[in-house]
Amino acid sequence: MKNFQSIIIQFTVYFHVLLFTYAAISKLLDFENFQIQLAQSPLLSAYAGIISYSVILIELILSIMLSIPKSRLIALYGSLYLMIGFSVYIYLILNYSDFIPCSCGGILEKLGWTEHLIFNISCVILLIISIYLFEKNKNKQNKLTIISTSLTVIISASMVYILFLNSEYIVKNENNFTRRFPHHPILEDSYLDLGVNSYYFAGIDKDEVYLGNTTSPLTLISIDKNFKNIKKHPVLLEEKGNIFKSLRIVVKAPYFYLYDGSIPIIYRRRIRKKRSKCNKL
Repeated sequence: MKNFQSIIIQFTVYFHVLLFTYAAISKLLDFENFQIQLAQSPLLSAYAGIISYSVILIELILSIMLSIPKSRLIALYGSLYLMIGFSVYIYLILNYSDFIPCSCGGILEKLGWTEHLIFNISCVILLIISIYLFEKNKNKQNKLTIISTSLTVIISASMVYILFLNSEYIVKNENNFTRRFPHHPILEDSYLDLGVNSYYFAGIDKDEVYLGNTTSPLTLISIDKNFKNIKKHPVLLEEKGNIFKSLRIVVKAPYFYLYDGSIPIIYRRRIRKKRSKCNKL
């Protein structure tokens, strides 16, 4: 039985040594991006600078302390404190955040936030079991183990929650020039592959979107808002002698305007007419 308990403790220790070492190194290798992600966090923006250094330092210290038998128990409590903090942070992100930011990188990059929470809770359970077994081997009373473990959980959760409340207050009331950008300012509804990159936005009305084309400047394209019907509107000029360098089309329904900055002429035509000549303004 003792061998089995020893295996659980050893597995927990080496697993978290590997986890924290990998996490710290991956953050260091992409430290600038790690800081940017924290600064854009909907919960801890105001403390991004301090937290970015603190988390890496704590993870490295815990990895070293877990590897040393004399400091292993303290390191297990420290690991529990850190994993509880991560778990509470994810819980707040999922339930109280205005938006859900990008997931962290590294070995857990493919996991979503819910999967991260499940992974962290599993680590917390494993740590609590290992602490209990470690303390039991030292003949420490179960009551004291329960109290010390409970205090670690409560203090860690409270600390993250307090940081969250203070960060929101600082960002909204005592702004330190931290700017958070919407995570998904544009949500994809539908799309149309135009095939080439020479199209540009010319205008819009209540029914259609209009595109010009730099390689075919005398053609106006209209697309309905469902992206199902595409129409071409050929443009004929009333004059043939002008040499244009860069014709552009701008739509102001029910007209579109054709112009070139190198020639002091603007042409106008109603959109719905077919192959009618442009009138010069």
